Amino acid sequence: MATGGGGWAEVAQGCGRPRLLGPVASARVTARHGGCAALWTRRPEVGLACSSFGHKWAPSLSSRSCHGAKSGKLRSSSLTTIESLPWEVLLQIFTYLDVSSLLCAGCVNKSFYHVSNDKALGITWMIVLRERTGKEHVQEQSKACFSDTSATLCWNDAVWPPRSSLKALCVYGVTPLFPPSKTPTKHGPHRRSLLAEYDLTTLEESSTFIGGDKLIKLRCLYPGLLLGCWQEDGELAVIVANLHFHQLIEKSMLGSVTCPYRPPPHEPVPDDIVSEYGLLGYHCHIALHNGKSSYMSGSFHNLFCRKEYIQNGFLQIMVISLENESQHSTISGGIYIPWNTEFLKGKIQHCCLMDVTVLDEAEKPFWCVSSPVALQSISTPDTRYNYLGKRQTIDYKDPEGKVHVELTWLEEQQQYYIVNFVLYLSVRKVNAWFATDY
Repeated sequence: MATGGGGWAEVAQGCGRPRLLGPVASARVTARHGGCAALWTRRPEVGLACSSFGHKWAPSLSSRSCHGAKSGKLRSSSLTTIESLPWEVLLQIFTYLDVSSLLCAGCVNKSFYHVSNDKALGITWMIVLRERTGKEHVQEQSKACFSDTSATLCWNDAVWPPRSSLKALCVYGVTPLFPPSKTPTKHGPHRRSLLAEYDLTTLEESSTFIGGDKLIKLRCLYPGLLLGCWQEDGELAVIVANLHFHQLIEKSMLGSVTCPYRPPPHEPVPDDIVSEYGLLGYHCHIALHNGKSSYMSGSFHNLFCRKEYIQNGFLQIMVISLENESQHSTISGGIYIPWNTEFLKGKIQHCCLMDVTVLDEAEKPFWCVSSPVALQSISTPDTRYNYLGKRQTIDYKDPEGKVHVELTWLEEQQQYYIVNFVLYLSVRKVNAWFATDY
């Protein structure tokens, strides 16, 4: 087991040159009552970020000078190029492009990037609750919050159907068929793109208990869905979806009603020179938040795993070591998930939302996770005397990897110390990604 040389690094506040389809495609989507707008940016530390979008960007009009080829005289003229056209004209031109062309156009330059974002995105999200009889209940998005690397969507002002009658829950991205400026109301024609479908017939068996208070209890369905049910009768109270930014726009626009968007398959690049190819050069970004506020956000670079630490089908990568106190970090205050309905609100203690983004050595997204997680207490005694407090862990697992985080709560300082963070990457995924045979 080995740690990366980068250590702990806070996420930089500045953003680099915007890139839509770079190592990590990310989105900041500001939901409005009648629609939404979005802006993609790329942070130099992580490749994922959100940036405020206060006004429209307008390309500058400039004059260019050139030399005459034959006369040798300096000739100055104002050249009309597509970039120098007014914003409204560019926007009208881009209305003739489909979604795929808009996504590609955003990679050409900064002006195309901003125009394509303004044109392409009237994205909102909805859920559809399907009864066993086939009847569907459509619920529009109530609220959307955005962190560094994920969108948190809430549905909490609805009259829910009885839970015993429900068969499935579907999350859709919704886009207007016509440009937002030409759509008279938010109820105009739209198309749906399926993001995820969840089976509700065996909710107790297929979900994980996250936490609860006197009024509601939270259960998590993979991937990233949080159901809040009333303690009294078990009926639905609130639904929260936590969606990672990686390919979120494509997933929200390019799927169909019945089939989610499938990204093109990854083509591995074999390397027979480096003996530990596929074990080196990983980058990891982790964020703990509750949708409204962030508890911690940090990046780690140059992570690796030695061959002797490939065990039980996983690469074991130590990100924060128990022994290395310089890597330990603090979280001030408690960790909780807030909830609210039309008339009631509360906080579920000792749980939060976790986003993990792992990039390979070429800074391509290797594994992206956004999920509710719970803090579980550890009853085994601690032989270390540096931190004397209550020990808790955060554990997450899916078919592609696992996350283990250990925290210590110091009552006097009212702080958590993150003292251990270990990534476990599936050997099967590593072999498929790098064409290796570990």
